[in-house]
Amino acid sequence: MTTITTDLAEIGGLLTPGEDLSDLQLIADSLTALAGFEMATISVARADGHLHMVVVSGQDSARADLLGTVTPIEQLEADLARADDWGIFKFVPAERLKSPADAYGWVPSMESSGAAGAWNPLDLLVAPLRDDSGRLRGTLMVDIPTDGLRPSRDKRAVLGRHAVQAQRAILLALEREELSEQVRLAEAARDVIRRAGRELDPDEILNSLSTGLVDVLDLTDFWLHMSRPSGRGIRTKVYREDFKLPIEDLTNLQFMVDYGRYLWEQRSITVQTPDGPERLPHPDPEAQRLMTEWVRHHKIGSLVGVPIGSGQTWYGAMILGRGPDKPHWSELELITAADLGRDFGRVVHNSRAYLRQKAAVDSLRELEAHKSRLIATVAHELKNPLSAFRWNIESLPYAESEEEYSEVLSALTRNRDRTEKIVADLAMLSKVSDPDHLPNTVPIQVSQVLEEVHKELLAEMPSNDTHELVFEMPDDDVRVTMAPGDLDRVVINLVTNAIKYSPEGGQVIVSTRTSPGWFELRVTDQGLGISPEDQERLFTEFFRSTNPTALKQPGTGLGLTIVSRIISRRGGLISVDSTPGEGSTFRVTLPIV
Repeated sequence: MTTITTDLAEIGGLLTPGEDLSDLQLIADSLTALAGFEMATISVARADGHLHMVVVSGQDSARADLLGTVTPIEQLEADLARADDWGIFKFVPAERLKSPADAYGWVPSMESSGAAGAWNPLDLLVAPLRDDSGRLRGTLMVDIPTDGLRPSRDKRAVLGRHAVQAQRAILLALEREELSEQVRLAEAARDVIRRAGRELDPDEILNSLSTGLVDVLDLTDFWLHMSRPSGRGIRTKVYREDFKLPIEDLTNLQFMVDYGRYLWEQRSITVQTPDGPERLPHPDPEAQRLMTEWVRHHKIGSLVGVPIGSGQTWYGAMILGRGPDKPHWSELELITAADLGRDFGRVVHNSRAYLRQKAAVDSLRELEAHKSRLIATVAHELKNPLSAFRWNIESLPYAESEEEYSEVLSALTRNRDRTEKIVADLAMLSKVSDPDHLPNTVPIQVSQVLEEVHKELLAEMPSNDTHELVFEMPDDDVRVTMAPGDLDRVVINLVTNAIKYSPEGGQVIVSTRTSPGWFELRVTDQGLGISPEDQERLFTEFFRSTNPTALKQPGTGLGLTIVSRIISRRGGLISVDSTPGEGSTFRVTLPIV
């Protein structure tokens, strides 16, 4: 007897992680042979709240019917409350059993002899297997005693001794199964994070993560939200073909934004089911009610909400969904999901740090390239008038008449004015582009500036200029915040450009429009128009149109760049709508004081 009980313990010790629980068949077979019962079954408790029968020893006809059957744990606990305490075993006589006859999967076909102490086919003799914390991990059940009698005191003692050994082996096997699953999940999760961490592009990171999680956690649905500082962000979805849900509905409940941030603050996850939340409900009862209704309406088995973050920074959240035909979440899976949220947070943190560094390096490279282009362009622009200066100065001593001398002086004056214009525009460009030296600003009355500019332009137009200037004035109370003179400069530049590139007699219209919080200025001409290619570079330094007709007009190519910098530093926008041969409309939008 002693040798056999030792063998039972050794059987449990020989089970290695990853082996199927059907290897417990040896334990059940040995128990039936030693304890005098024809049938023995072993069930294990799963996360879905049921006992799953995994081992059946005894009648072959019963094995097919019993394997895989499930029993609610609550039902067993209710029956155990009415049981006689036989040590490790609990006995519920048929007359006290409240569960249905087939509640535990099978009723033997034997008939009770009717003698005193005879075994009833509905008698329940079960050993609940609990771990050190008292949690039910499984059951060992025996049935059909070979002598047809309920066990006597002596037989109970024998049965109990063997069952204690079997219990140790079964609990050890269950612990090893759990450890094996924990190792599997941990390795799979690490692999997912490693693959996601090898990517640098955010979209590729999200795709790698979502694809991996669907397989690792046996998901039917996956949804992820990555937050920007405003709380809104980018999303990626991965669905199985046979399980598509309008999960965007949850964003209307602020599930992924407000709730995701709340989960991160609590450093916890949530589990949502058709019956309500199992963990950390939404702090807003109405939002929680809507979520539960949504889960129930779409017949979802469960949703797990996992926050994503690193250190003190929250980056977003993900929803992991399972259909009603999928098993409920085990504690190991929930722990793995929570760890993945933190691990993925570190991946996102590293990715964003890399992108910031890359952007800084790219910006420095672009700045260096821009500086080189600017120096080369300035040198080229100044070279022409300076060369003309030198040639005309050298020509002065050789002027043979007063008329020729006057022509040389006129050429010198023109090139002096051009050089001064280039230098003045460069100084202004430097001034409006310097982020460290912002000018003092005041509220500017737009109508007053437009009236003054209109008078100034009319006064400076040559008497033979036939262009028509039309100014539409806004209300007197429209004001924008700008440095004194900046709005004048913007309007004068746009209007003089419109005149320059419009045919004689053409109309130039300055119109205004206001909307809540914004003022818009439009300058429209009937001139040459601007090609789509030129529009892309219109506001860059020294850019001149590729239109040969436009190139005949003098200019430094800095005016529109200066206008653009003035507008942008005041929080405004400038754009152009133009069709070659039909004219252009420049739009300036500025916030109203």
